[in-house]
Amino acid sequence: PHAASARTDIRDCTTDPPYLPPTATNTTARLAALRDAMRAHGVHAYIVPSTDAHMSEYIAERDARLGWLTGFTGSAGTGVVTRDKAALWTDSRYWTQAERQLDCNWELQRTTWIESIGLWILEAVPVGGNISLDPFLFSIDTWNSYSQALQGSGRTLVPIENNLVDQAWGDARPSSPSSTIYSLPEAFTGSSWQEKVVGIRQQMEQHVRRPTAVLLSGLEETAWLFNLRGDDIPYNPVFYSYTLLTNTSI
Repeated sequence: PHAASARTDIRDCTTDPPYLPPTATNTTARLAALRDAMRAHGVHAYIVPSTDAHMSEYIAERDARLGWLTGFTGSAGTGVVTRDKAALWTDSRYWTQAERQLDCNWELQRTTWIESIGLWILEAVPVGGNISLDPFLFSIDTWNSYSQALQGSGRTLVPIENNLVDQAWGDARPSSPSSTIYSLPEAFTGSSWQEKVVGIRQQMEQHVRRPTAVLLSGLEETAWLFNLRGDDIPYNPVFYSYTLLTNTSI
């Protein structure tokens, strides 16, 4: 009776061999390639977020590192890979989807708490181990949360600027988008980019901390400031950019 009622659209890792639905991705070779890169850098655990370097809600295929590594295509999640384990954390919107897309190399953790990720890492990585991530893909807040979760544990959080998933992905990784950036007519924007720049410089002068520069990393911020639009991320009118605005230069 159990077999008759078993769902065939989700994985079953308890059987031998495990049952995988046709929607699951075989991640064995991808994980092996990532672990090779980890060993080369002396890394015992690698954290892979679902965002890009601009904390965008929607991302281009090239930045879908978590999706490539796990097969899971939900918009929010975090993966952690150690030398012999791999786990994915995601919220309740995606639990069924994850069970359809993950293979049995992955444990599904039904939470998104960084504390929970930290506890799992402490259990999976011995004292003296290095936990690493790509610092471009994490906000300072998130970095601090991981630091706190590992603090005093004898494990070290090590930023590596070369993304190890990109190394494992290799030539198959989609190339950078190169679509045209265009100007919005002033009729649609309300004020010229020069006026917006003047306004920001006035705010800098009046601000209690007297900042001498403003750094913009959110893609919509630069697009708004210069009245520009692009097409680097599907269905989003933005383009990859950073802006550093000082009192005298941009």
